[in-house]
Amino acid sequence: MFVKFYLLGAALALMPQPIQPQGSNGRNLPLHFSENIDGPKFSTDLEVEKSSDIILVKCSNDAYPHGSTGYKFTINNYVAKYKNFVSSKPSKYIWVPLLKKSSNLTRFSCGKITIKPGDVFSPMIGWTYNVKWNNTEEDIIKMNSNNMDYPLPETPDECHNGTGKLLVVSKDKENDTVVVIDPLDVKNPYPNQIFYYFIKPEQNDDRKIIEHCARYRGYKNRPKLILPDHNDKSTAKEVKVKKIHTQDSYFEKGKKIKVSLKLNNDIQFYRDEEISLSRMRYTEKGLIDIENSTEKIKSSFVIKGFDLVKLVYNHLDATGYKEVSQVYYFGPGLKNFTQPRDYNKGYDPSEIPNIMKKKEALIL
Repeated sequence: MFVKFYLLGAALALMPQPIQPQGSNGRNLPLHFSENIDGPKFSTDLEVEKSSDIILVKCSNDAYPHGSTGYKFTINNYVAKYKNFVSSKPSKYIWVPLLKKSSNLTRFSCGKITIKPGDVFSPMIGWTYNVKWNNTEEDIIKMNSNNMDYPLPETPDECHNGTGKLLVVSKDKENDTVVVIDPLDVKNPYPNQIFYYFIKPEQNDDRKIIEHCARYRGYKNRPKLILPDHNDKSTAKEVKVKKIHTQDSYFEKGKKIKVSLKLNNDIQFYRDEEISLSRMRYTEKGLIDIENSTEKIKSSFVIKGFDLVKLVYNHLDATGYKEVSQVYYFGPGLKNFTQPRDYNKGYDPSEIPNIMKKKEALIL
């Protein structure tokens, strides 16, 4: 029995104890948290009050003297990229832009801390934030909007206290990262891009996150649907069904059809926008969608043989959604038809079904 108690006492003596560093409120950290540090990492929960996809999160700068010898802070490579994001001068803190992903909760790491409660440094401890986003449903139409043929406002009314101290950021469409925006010269804009305005923090700002003071949604005028590899020979401004000649080889191999949204001569702004494609068929009552045929595409789709498709893009301007749509019939040219010798024998024009007459009226 004595041996069992002895072994139990020895095991308890070897177990790691919660670290309690010295300093303000029992801590001597660059940021003061009330949470206990126990184990390989510690974190703090942060909640975003406004509906937003981008915030600024505060991390300590390991290159700046914080005036304490009770800890050693090491930032990770991601945080290091943003040392000069808010200010070009050496700063006590690094404000890192955090982009909301699909989840309602984002776990973000600033780096690692090595705490020295006595004469010996502790093992490195991960320093993380648990950011809970505000998912309140909002009407995007009511958001401040800006026609991207014109510059963004430099100082929105909501940010009047930050004149000369504003930081404008947005999400890069291709790389899904946060980029700094010059409101007078926006590079590579795209539909419904949201621009966030932040008032730059002071050196000793005690907030852990900063939310936007204003934001704007970018838009342009209504575009047209085009198929870049096929010339539009229609003379009318709006044709219900546009016919595209196909080749016999399309039946076996299929054919990839490119699609773009074009505004005047600009095809860059509406690049890679989501377009709805539905297969269609003729009926006595007109064109109808084939059930369960609708799919989402961006820059291309595939046809096999003859095909009748409807493309729809939901365009959002300053007042609301406007549908941009076009129907295309992919079929053979007239030169591909061969009439049998006895085709005209006993032919009565009155016997042509009404549905065929409707097809001829629809297709140019």
